[in-house]
Amino acid sequence: MPITPADVEQELSQTPEEVPGSYIDRDSLLYAVAIGMGRDPLDPKELEYVCESVGNRVIPSAATVLTKPNSSARRGPSLMSKMNFALLLHGEQRLQVHQPLPQAAQTLISARTTGVYDKGKGKGALITNETTVKLADGSPLYTLGSTMFFRGDGGFGGQSEGAPQPHTLPDRKPDMVCEMPGRIDQAMVYALCGDRNPLHRDPEFARKAGFDVPILHGLCSYGIACHAVLKTALDYDQTRMTGFDVRFSSPVFPGETQVVEMWEDGKVISFRVRIKERDVISINNGKCTVK
Repeated sequence: MPITPADVEQELSQTPEEVPGSYIDRDSLLYAVAIGMGRDPLDPKELEYVCESVGNRVIPSAATVLTKPNSSARRGPSLMSKMNFALLLHGEQRLQVHQPLPQAAQTLISARTTGVYDKGKGKGALITNETTVKLADGSPLYTLGSTMFFRGDGGFGGQSEGAPQPHTLPDRKPDMVCEMPGRIDQAMVYALCGDRNPLHRDPEFARKAGFDVPILHGLCSYGIACHAVLKTALDYDQTRMTGFDVRFSSPVFPGETQVVEMWEDGKVISFRVRIKERDVISINNGKCTVK
């Protein structure tokens, strides 16, 4: 059934339900390994993220995999049920960190759709959403936001303006550059963090989706970029990071080298990611806010 303006109104008017969630230290430790931490097992700073007897640090981008509700929230009919997921692209990812993430936690999670934008027939639609996560005592932990681009669902008569605007990068040479070599099996490891989409591991599925080989998870590249900024600009002090926003612009293949270019201006570290082997930008308009 086609999407209607009434569907959009109903989606945006739903009151989010807060549900309990949880994660354990295995989840945060596995995530750190999946985005490339611990490749030098004698690096004392990275050991604090991958070995619990050395430290209990958690990289902020782990929030994307630690948001695990114990049960699904009850809600009315969802606009998502009418969207064409075969033509879905993850357009943007946003993160606000309210306090350092613990290695394990009991949480309270609520999610809501914040915007639906019609780019026009043949141009697709954007859906923005926000997920708020608190610790069990009610104290804010982090807030996630994302923009999903449904390429086949435009032209239903909705508003076209008002979507989040991308961060503008400085017009000068990068202040810092960090090369992050990839692993050919990286998607296999990252999938164990919870994203089992066969696009990232099944060659036949990837070919049907238009790729010669499986592509790396976009959120794995997001974590690798966070790793690079933390390593290069913050000396691995995750407590200084208060936000981490990106716009995805091109697929990454497992094994490729992600070159993270950074600009530091006060409390903002701007960045983008360039694929060394193909000289294409895979993540653009990156913005990391720091204390």
